[in-house]
Amino acid sequence: MTTLDVTDIVSVEAVLCEDSRTVFFYGHTLNEDETFTTSTTLPLAITEDAFLATDWAAVGWLHWMEQA
Repeated sequence: MTTLDVTDIVSVEAVLCEDSRTVFFYGHTLNEDETFTTSTTLPLAITEDAFLATDWAAVGWLHWMEQA
């Protein structure tokens, strides 16, 4: 069994949850069976139209790269 760390992340996906206040981040690795996850809760709800997934993905990258 290999040990992964955040430097193994090759792409980040940000998803706005149904409550419109929680953003989940998925840090995908080359191994489809290994994905990093984290989330953040926003102080206010936002609409799906206002959710800019690419901008939020950049936030996810920053989160994990600060740990690297």
